[in-house]
Amino acid sequence: MRKLLHVLLASLLCLCLGLPAVAASFGTRCDGGVWWLTLPGGPRFFSVGANTVNGGDKKTRDRGYFFENFYPAEAAWAADTQQRLYAWGFNTRGGWSDPTPAMTLPIVPEIDLGRNARLHWFDPFAPEALERTIAKAREVTAPYRDNPAVIGYFTDNEVGWWNAPLFKWYLGNEWAIYAKRHVWRMVFDHYDGKWDRLLADFVPAPGFNSFEDLKRGGAELKLRPGGQGIGLITKVTAACAGRYYELVHKALRAVDPGRLVMGDRLPLYYNQDAVLASRGHLDVLSTNYNVDTPDGWVAPYYFEGLAKLTNTPVLVSEFFFAANQNRSGNVNNGHLMHVETQAERAVGAAAAVRNFAAFPNVAGIHWFQYYDEPHGGRGDGEDFNMGLVDIHNVPYETLLAAMVPANREAPAIHAASAANRPAAQPEVVSIHPAAGPVSLADGGLGDWPDKAATRLPWFRLPAPHVPFGDVHMSWDAQGLNLFHLAQNYVDLFLLAYEGEFPISETYQLQIEVDAGAGLRRFAACLLPRPHSKYPGRFELSPRLFRIEDDGSLTRIDETGLVQVLDKPLPHIALEMTLPARELGVAALTPGQNLTLRLGVTTFYREMTMRLGAVPRGFGKSDTDRPVKAILADK
Repeated sequence: MRKLLHVLLASLLCLCLGLPAVAASFGTRCDGGVWWLTLPGGPRFFSVGANTVNGGDKKTRDRGYFFENFYPAEAAWAADTQQRLYAWGFNTRGGWSDPTPAMTLPIVPEIDLGRNARLHWFDPFAPEALERTIAKAREVTAPYRDNPAVIGYFTDNEVGWWNAPLFKWYLGNEWAIYAKRHVWRMVFDHYDGKWDRLLADFVPAPGFNSFEDLKRGGAELKLRPGGQGIGLITKVTAACAGRYYELVHKALRAVDPGRLVMGDRLPLYYNQDAVLASRGHLDVLSTNYNVDTPDGWVAPYYFEGLAKLTNTPVLVSEFFFAANQNRSGNVNNGHLMHVETQAERAVGAAAAVRNFAAFPNVAGIHWFQYYDEPHGGRGDGEDFNMGLVDIHNVPYETLLAAMVPANREAPAIHAASAANRPAAQPEVVSIHPAAGPVSLADGGLGDWPDKAATRLPWFRLPAPHVPFGDVHMSWDAQGLNLFHLAQNYVDLFLLAYEGEFPISETYQLQIEVDAGAGLRRFAACLLPRPHSKYPGRFELSPRLFRIEDDGSLTRIDETGLVQVLDKPLPHIALEMTLPARELGVAALTPGQNLTLRLGVTTFYREMTMRLGAVPRGFGKSDTDRPVKAILADK
């Protein structure tokens, strides 16, 4: 009887979507290098979803969206809401949506499997961890297993795989915890049991003077400036992430084998080693995303990197745009993407839909969320105008007038996306002229309208890692202009130092330029300091240096030359100008030839990506051929 019901409901789902009525499971498919989700029976589809398609919270009905304020019954709410979403070009219910069978829209529930099975910050390496995870998976999937509209499961939400906190937590545990034993063994094996080798990379806490001491609770290792300890921490991160993905995959295959395992909705950032560790354990990798600029630009490195790190399609499980001008009284109290007006919101959101769809590995995009957050904020204080409708259930017509055509165009844009991979690096790279004056004091990137033309997409670093950011370059008569968007999670309390943060451990953009007056070397270094707006966080303060021939650094006044945009870590956003005078010439001119080397190094020297190669340390030249460039005319 259950199987018959499943067949009937699956047929109804396909009928509602205008597809052949065939009973099967959802799946994934790669056609000509382009990834898709597939509906029951095999037709491919691009998932355009909305999060929190539910009736709202009764506890905030006086200041927020709640269905009983507008509908006589749940069935009426479900029918009207589904009709709206179809009309607006949405075809999926995203995370935290009501699984009611009164709706036939496909759905992806978020089940918090890892959190409920106590995998994070507990003991994922315990012998009973798999058994416990299977039992919890059986429990949390019970409300969904008979619902044929379920595509698959988000196993958790915003698991960051923050490398240093994991390392510190497990190492500091008591010996009875299996994860502690696992991490201790990794530390011991990494240094072949030689304590002096460990001391070259780490500063142990007082009283911990041997590997045997590290078995005790409270063990702590801090990075030694100049050491290579971050490499060990990276290995531990990969081990912890790999164990998590293995457990949730096995558990879901055991209890609901027909559903897709759709990942843990990475938090607007991804750890490359964690993504590598997920290979073979995910059907779909999900990531939330904070659009990079108000015009809807999506930095290509993020999704191009995922395409190389994982062999699965990617689902953007959450993206959003808010406006200070809104009908719910939301104040947009944080760093998440928001603009001033609903007109700006509409332009940015529609552009983001098209930009996401243009990545061959992105098989779906889910908007956060159906309705605005309550006036005065939700339970955790977040108070954003993220809704398709306001708290009074009135659609944002300007937003939807722009998003509906973008939603409907998304599948066709995606079908053509195989052609969007970066071209090979040319023999001579053209540096495009700036579209207008570049301001280093405006707090944004609005003076870079042609981001595609100014991007330098040929950075490389040793496999299996991939570029962790983008660098864009333009020119005008006054000099070279650059901006850099990237991601780098860092625990800034992990380093053992006194006084100012060591320059050697900073995030760095190094540039070598020969504009015809000889080679000039520069380094923009980002030093952390307590954040001026968010207590407990850091912000980045830029320092600009000239690298002398002997490797010494000469400070250049950064005023008017460098700005760091207000994007909290793990996000990096840097804009800068190298004046022509610093390059040894009076002005730059069309057709002028340059040679370039660029390199970007993350905090603690964890990774370095290079274009044309750069010095391996201040003042040490590299033998790799530099990039030949020409200043293009308008």
